[in-house]
Amino acid sequence: MIEGTTGEFFQPFSNIKFLLAILYLGILSSLGTSYLSNYALSKIAAAQMSVFSNVATLITIIAGVLFLNEAFHFYHLIGGIMIIIGAVAVRRYLTTSKLMQKSNQIRL
Repeated sequence: MIEGTTGEFFQPFSNIKFLLAILYLGILSSLGTSYLSNYALSKIAAAQMSVFSNVATLITIIAGVLFLNEAFHFYHLIGGIMIIIGAVAVRRYLTTSKLMQKSNQIRL
């Protein structure tokens, strides 16, 4: 923009594929995940929800690769695997701790 013209700045907006990618990333990846997060908070505990909110990062990475032809690197894969492992591990821990609390209440 510093060396170009205003027309060059807005030129990508004339491409329908670019517009669809922006709408997808803006609506589904950002707005959609925010609404789904709020809905999930009304159904599950905040501790569980906070873990799964990291899945939005995976959605954004996948959308960038599919719609914007961004490069997918090895560190994206490692980060995605770490997010999934973390979400599954915390979910199992929370489930196990709830079961232990229920068994302790029954003993009392």
